[in-house]
Amino acid sequence: MNPKVLLVGINAKFIHTNLAIRTLKANAGEYESMVEICEYTINHRREEILAHLYEKKPDVVGFSCYLWNIEYVLAVADDLKKILPDLKVIAGGPEVSYHPVEVLEKTPFLDVIMIGEGERTFREYLKWMSAGYKGNTAEKELQKIDGIAYRKREWNGTGETTGNEIVVTAPRQGLPMDELVFPYKDLAGLENRILYYESIRGCPFSCSYCLSSIEKTVRIKSLDKTKKELDFFLENKVPQVKFVDRTFNCNHNYAYEIWRYIGEHDNGFTNFHFEIGGDLLREEDFQLFRTFRPGLIQFEIGVQSTNEQTIEAIRRTMDLERLRYNIEQVHNGRNIHEHLDLIAGLPYEGYESFKKSFNEVYAMKPDQLQLGFLKVLTGSYMNEVKEEYEICFSAYPPYEVFSTKWLSYNEILKLKQVEEMVEVYYNSFQFQATMAYLVSYFDTPFDMYEKMGRYYKERELLDVKHSRINRYEILFDFCIELLGENECLEEIREVLTYDLYSRDYVKNPPAFVSPRSEELKKKIRHFFDRETENPKDIHGYEGLVTKQLFNLIYIDSFTVDMEILLETGEKRIRPKTYWMFDYRKRNPLNHSADVRKITLLD
Repeated sequence: MNPKVLLVGINAKFIHTNLAIRTLKANAGEYESMVEICEYTINHRREEILAHLYEKKPDVVGFSCYLWNIEYVLAVADDLKKILPDLKVIAGGPEVSYHPVEVLEKTPFLDVIMIGEGERTFREYLKWMSAGYKGNTAEKELQKIDGIAYRKREWNGTGETTGNEIVVTAPRQGLPMDELVFPYKDLAGLENRILYYESIRGCPFSCSYCLSSIEKTVRIKSLDKTKKELDFFLENKVPQVKFVDRTFNCNHNYAYEIWRYIGEHDNGFTNFHFEIGGDLLREEDFQLFRTFRPGLIQFEIGVQSTNEQTIEAIRRTMDLERLRYNIEQVHNGRNIHEHLDLIAGLPYEGYESFKKSFNEVYAMKPDQLQLGFLKVLTGSYMNEVKEEYEICFSAYPPYEVFSTKWLSYNEILKLKQVEEMVEVYYNSFQFQATMAYLVSYFDTPFDMYEKMGRYYKERELLDVKHSRINRYEILFDFCIELLGENECLEEIREVLTYDLYSRDYVKNPPAFVSPRSEELKKKIRHFFDRETENPKDIHGYEGLVTKQLFNLIYIDSFTVDMEILLETGEKRIRPKTYWMFDYRKRNPLNHSADVRKITLLD
C-alpha cells in the first residue's frame, strides 16, 4: 500500500510560498499522487498546525527547514512524533543539511535528513517506502539512497529495532537543470502571493558568510525551458515572481536574453525580482532596461560593505566605481526599483567603517537600503574563522552577531536603532521630501539616522507600535528639537505635508498641517469646475462632479521647490506653487500618488 506523504512548508508571511516542497512534489514522478502539500506561517498557533497534520493521518511528513522557521518546525515535529509514534519524520533544507549528524543527535524525533538537492533523493525515498521492505533488507535498500542521513535500525527475531547508529550515505550529485519538473501547475489558493522561481543553482562567488558559496559549480536552465516556464507566470498574470538565483547575471548572455524576453512579453502586470551583481551590468543592459514598463523588474544588490579590506576578507570581488556607475544608470531610467544591502559585523568593519559604507551606499540613492547583521551559519567559511575574528554570536537561529574584534555589542545596538529609523523613514517611501530636507543639517546621512534613533530611544519610542500619522508627528517634534521652533518651521511643515499627502488623502491631518485658506479652496473648486467640463489635468474621473473630486484629489500650495529638493536635495524657496495629488494614478515603484504641478486661476 502506498504511504500517505505530507510536505510541510512554514513560511515567514502568508504572502510567501514555499518553492522547495512544490519542487519535491513535482519531481516525485510516479509517486507524486501520494504527496500532499501543507503550507502555514510562523504566525499560526503550533497547536493548530499539529491538529491539522494529525487529522490527515500521514505515514510520512517532511519539513522544509530555514533560519526563520527551524525552531518552530522542530517543535511541531517533536509534538507530532509523540502523538503519531509510527510516523516517519524527514527534514531538509539549509538548516539541517550542512550538519545532519549533529541535528539527528539532538532530535530523536527526526528519522531522516535529506542532504543537499532533494528531488531525486525524495523520489527514491518514496520508492523505498512504497516497496514495503522489512527487516535488514529495508536497511540495505535505504543505504543505497544517496544524500540522506538516518538512524541505522537492526531487527531481532521479534521484529523490534535495536541500535541507533547514524548513517550518512554517499553525496547526492546535482541534477541537470533541464531535468527539473516545473513546480507550478494549479495556482488555486496562490492568488496575490509571491511565487518563487529557480533557473540557476550554485554561485560563482565564494562569499564567506553564504552557504551558496559551498557549491562552486553553476548550473543554468536552458533558455528555451526558462522562457516556456516564464510564459506560465505571464499567462496567469502572477503579481510577483522572485528568482531565487543567487547572482542571476553571473552569465551575462543568459541574463540579458531572459530580460529581453520578459520585456517583449510583458503582460502589463507581473513584476520580476532578481538578485544580481550590480557591478556586472553592461551598457547593453541599460539600453534594454530603458524600454521596460516601470515596475516590470526590480533588483536586489548585495553591496555588503565598501571597505576594500572587508570585501577581500569575505572573499568577494567588487568593482565599487563600476557599481556606482551602474546603479546610477539604472536609477536614471526611473523605471526599476533598486534594493541595496549592507551587512554589519563583517571582518575589519568597525563602527566608523560601517558608517562610511552606509554613507557611500546612501549616496547611490537606492529605492531601499537594507541594513542586515551578520549571521554565522553552520557550514559557512565565516563559521570556520569565527575565533580568528573574535565573532561572538547567538547559538540560536538566526545566529546573529553580537560583537566582533572591530565592533562592540553596544555599537551593534546603536546600529539596530539606525536600522529601524532607515526602515521607517527611508524604506517606507513615506518621508522622501523630509529626509532630503533634513539631511543638510547633518554632516552625513548616517548621522541623521543615528540622531533620530537616539531621539526614539531617549523617549522610549522604540519597540512601540506607532500609527502612520504618529510617525509624522514624532518626526515633526524631532525637527523642532533639532532646529528650534522658529527656524525653517514653515518649511518643515510644508515638506512633511507634502510627504503625508503623497501617500494618501488624510481627511483628519495632524496639527502640523496648516489648513488651506478659504481663498485657496475657492480656487480649487473653480479648477475642478473647469476640469469636469473640459478635462486637461485630470483624467480617469469622468462623470464625477466638483464635490466628489474635492474629496478624491488633494491640492495644496508650497513655497519649497519640491522638484529640486527631491532631485538634488537643494532647498529653494519660490513663489507659491500648486501641486495636485492624484491617488488613482500611483508610482508603480513606490506606490506614491501621482504628484504634479498645476495652475490655479483666480
